[in-house]
Amino acid sequence: MMRVTHCDRRASVFSMEEVGPMEGWCQTSYRVCLNARICDCGLFQYLHYPCRHALAACATASIEWGNLVDPVYKMASVFKVYEMEFLPIPDEKMWPTGYGARLKPNPIMQQKAMGRPVSTQLQNEMDVVERTEKRCGLCRREGRTRQG
Repeated sequence: MMRVTHCDRRASVFSMEEVGPMEGWCQTSYRVCLNARICDCGLFQYLHYPCRHALAACATASIEWGNLVDPVYKMASVFKVYEMEFLPIPDEKMWPTGYGARLKPNPIMQQKAMGRPVSTQLQNEMDVVERTEKRCGLCRREGRTRQG
């Protein structure tokens, strides 16, 4: 739950408290500056996308939050990437010869490609299974099988 405690609409600066049930009640306060696109949580600056505190500030001041989204996330920017023509990759035979060091994989670091994964569980005396002789599927006597 978010509660705005201070609102300066001219400077677009908001202070708010976040109250949430996480192992009891914890209360944390944040300061959001919409003009500078800054929030104390750091997500607004890091992602260039409004965090939940910025969205709460926008809701309080009736500000359209879409204007705070960085242009890189807008569809016009995505379409701009695909405006240029992509040339197909030529056949491998037409590639120029590579020069420089050839890298070889370390055989010790390679993993097995097939088979069951190796268990990393540490076994103790509880994991020991006592082996019993096989029983016949029909008469359930030990040492016999259905065939003979």
